[in-house]
Amino acid sequence: MRKTRITRVLHWLHKYFGLLGLIFCAWMALSGILLNHPQLIKKYSLPSRIMPANYHYRNWNRMSWRDSVFSARHDNILYVGGKEGVWRSLDQGKSFKPLTTGFPTTIYERDTYSLLLAADRESETLYAGTKSGLFYQQNESWHRIDHPVLKNKAVIDLIQIDNRILAFTDSAAYQAVIDNRPPSFSPLALPRDLNQAPTVPLFRWLLKIHDGSILGLPGRLFVDFLGLTLFLLCLSGALIWYVPWRKRRRRPTIFAGKIFALNFRWHLKLGIISALFITIIALSGTLVRPPLLIAIIRLTVPANLMPGSDPDNPWANQIQRAAYLKEKNQLIIASKQGLFSGPVDNSATFTKIPEALPIHGMGAMVFEALDNHNLLIGSFSGLYIWDTSQQTIMQLKSKTTLGNPDWGKPIMVTGAAVFNGQALLVADYSDGLKPLRRHLHLLPAMPDEIRSQSRISLWNALFELHNGRIFEQFIGPLYWLIIPLGGISLIVTLISGTLKWNRRHRRK
Repeated sequence: MRKTRITRVLHWLHKYFGLLGLIFCAWMALSGILLNHPQLIKKYSLPSRIMPANYHYRNWNRMSWRDSVFSARHDNILYVGGKEGVWRSLDQGKSFKPLTTGFPTTIYERDTYSLLLAADRESETLYAGTKSGLFYQQNESWHRIDHPVLKNKAVIDLIQIDNRILAFTDSAAYQAVIDNRPPSFSPLALPRDLNQAPTVPLFRWLLKIHDGSILGLPGRLFVDFLGLTLFLLCLSGALIWYVPWRKRRRRPTIFAGKIFALNFRWHLKLGIISALFITIIALSGTLVRPPLLIAIIRLTVPANLMPGSDPDNPWANQIQRAAYLKEKNQLIIASKQGLFSGPVDNSATFTKIPEALPIHGMGAMVFEALDNHNLLIGSFSGLYIWDTSQQTIMQLKSKTTLGNPDWGKPIMVTGAAVFNGQALLVADYSDGLKPLRRHLHLLPAMPDEIRSQSRISLWNALFELHNGRIFEQFIGPLYWLIIPLGGISLIVTLISGTLKWNRRHRRK
């Protein structure tokens, strides 16, 4: 009797938790496969208007403003870069025109991380670091930097030091002399103090488990196989429920008989073979999203456990942003392992800065020197000024939002506008541009073209679906519960199904 009761409980758990998570598992499986190979779908995009209203562009929100630069020779000229490419204003932001000639045409590739208006004695040259490489402007047209790394890899930051341009990828830095046309970039040495074993956040390691990249391309393909298996299990599980449901209502179906028996056998085989691996993928995906992410956000693992780790290059896949303090001849690098400082002349190694700065786990979005000792640092944790000489940190808050005070509201920083060492504007992920100074007349108007003609890359749309954020418009903050509840339903379904199969197998 006890065995029968346990079997019934397992059957109930497997059936109803499986039905509860059926649609969730199907969309997670298919979207995960496509997200794992961005190069295959980067050419495709969707009109932004088909997305929920909170995905529509307004006031430079949603990373349409990542970086901006003012011309030192003409105060009226302003350049803005972000997910919609690069835009230029000749009237202090009252109107903008896109700079598209020679620029990538796909939404995915033209996403711009950083801008630099490199100035020499005679002219200024605009550089753009994008997801698809480094570009510079000449004769009103963009030209791709012909470099084995910089012509294909994402360039996440650009800074000027005297007559040199420094370009940063997530793994290295490169330098070029401004006067050269076309600019010729060479590697810049960033020697690192390795006395202390580097670490990375646990959630980033779990992300590599989740997409399989912990084992490189074979790992990704294996996770793709698991995703396809999960999708087939969803279809076959739905059929296993549907046929008895129709039978109880005395309604015939073509899926009964041999088709049902064949489907049932393969459901058992696929399920028992893949259960452990799918459970690992589901658990890792559940832990890296709020609210469970909060429990592990401060945990770390050794950096050598991350894929792509290179004992000869401790910066591999770690760099996020960089800033230069001229008076100290000090380059400060924001990385996934913390902040590091060192000289740019290779005279000493880069050492870790022990101060705990308020930078979100997603990384620094703004990291810019205001003067010889002040750094402007922005992330999803807010906007701050770090005085490196006094070792003090001051939080900046917006003064108004469309005329309404919101001094206490946290800013999810995606970009900022700095002029002559003064932070003027901050770009919030949801609300867009906000002034940082009272009575500021500069508030650049987002072009109507972005609002009416914008598109979202297929990869980004699938990512918003995969992490559940696409439902925020309809259920508000409760969308946080979609991933943990769906993940728990899947794990309970897998465990109960495995135990049920094991009991049946032992009886046989």
